[in-house]
Amino acid sequence: MKRVIVASENPVKIAVAKRAFSSVYPNESFEFVAVKSQSGVPDQPMNDETEKGAMNRLAFIKERYAEADFWISQEGGTFTDGDKLYNRAWIAVCDANGRVAKSSTAQYYLPTKIVTNIREGMELSEANDAFFNSINSKQGIGAVGYITDGLIDRENYYLPAAIIALSELKHHEWYTE
Repeated sequence: MKRVIVASENPVKIAVAKRAFSSVYPNESFEFVAVKSQSGVPDQPMNDETEKGAMNRLAFIKERYAEADFWISQEGGTFTDGDKLYNRAWIAVCDANGRVAKSSTAQYYLPTKIVTNIREGMELSEANDAFFNSINSKQGIGAVGYITDGLIDRENYYLPAAIIALSELKHHEWYTE
């Protein structure tokens, strides 16, 4: 059984890791260990801080749990586009050979009131909860779930990027000369 360290205790991010690994490696067995990790970026990452946060989390868990077979981190953040903000997440995965692959999710624009709340200092999850009158949406369907009327929840939003990054590791020989 292979050991995967997940750089989060958030049930959504743990579920994404489990689904991605079982999809990409259907004939393998995995043990998942969820741990708190340090991102080294603000609680509400903006722009390039998002990818940096994913990579920092990956380095943090790899250093502390060196005996694993895989490590995976997921970092969501907001990005500026003029007066608008959009959300996007970065997923980074590392294997026992030290190969790293990363991918990002699709982006979606945030409602104006959420943007205002973020610019006034709220974290995205707090702004979502205030706007959508929800509680702890970051461990549930997330803003993407509300915006898409439940058609895409946060888990299914992160999953394709996790599968893409993990597939790159699986087929690492395709990416070397």
